[in-house]
Amino acid sequence: MLKKLTQFYHPTTIEEACKLLAKPKTAVIAGGTAEALRKDDSVEALVDITHIKELSHLEQDASTIKIGATTTIQEIYKSDKLKGLSGNFLKQVAGTVAATALRNTITAGGNLAAQLWWSDLPVAYLILDAEVVCRLGKPKRTVSVVQIINDTPAKFLKKGEIISEIQVPCFGDNTGCDFRKQIKTHHDYPTITAASRITLKNGMISEARIACNAVTPFPFRCQEAEKFLVGKKPSAENIEKAAEKAANSFKYREDFRASKEYRQEVFQVMVRRSLEASIEAAKK
Repeated sequence: MLKKLTQFYHPTTIEEACKLLAKPKTAVIAGGTAEALRKDDSVEALVDITHIKELSHLEQDASTIKIGATTTIQEIYKSDKLKGLSGNFLKQVAGTVAATALRNTITAGGNLAAQLWWSDLPVAYLILDAEVVCRLGKPKRTVSVVQIINDTPAKFLKKGEIISEIQVPCFGDNTGCDFRKQIKTHHDYPTITAASRITLKNGMISEARIACNAVTPFPFRCQEAEKFLVGKKPSAENIEKAAEKAANSFKYREDFRASKEYRQEVFQVMVRRSLEASIEAAKK
């Protein structure tokens, strides 16, 4: 709870927002769905970035999808601008997020910055090799989503710096993606989230991505399993071995929804099925 909150700013430019956020005891807010989880009671001012037009956009050209940080998940889900493998995959994942009311509030940038174990879009960003544009006023830097997730956004971003855009590459033929999650009801938190991307070349796996959430405290890429698959045939044996490696590559979280043992056993099955689906899609 923000017991000391006394100021609420509504900047209209990135430069103005970053200048305000550089002040002490100041924090950013967009959709606001994670505010109840804020542990820092020292915050005295919030900077609402939803009035910055430059941060709200959704564009796609032949090579890249560009998603503004304050674009809502519902806008991604319902967009007719998103096409092809990457575009349709992002729409699919966005459509699985919570309920319509929440999708109209949660933002693309906020879903990444909050780094919550139940978030779905960061898993999609990971397997699609997304990059993140960070702005500190006019200066900007572009980094891989893996780097910002592994370092955690709270530590990676400098004081006054914000996520302004997520850039997702467009993939062509011979590539397939799959996303799946285990969830008791559509509006509940997931127990397990798994996704994969496979690219085939001359009948061999030339690129592999496997990512997860919910089984871990934050989105995670199973890089050991990915490396195992590259250069190998997409056989049932290799898929099973990769799924086993993925399932043994991190420490599992647990709560009242499921034990660590349950999550590990089911996650391995979900990864295997996800890889099988991605490979089949890549063959089409």
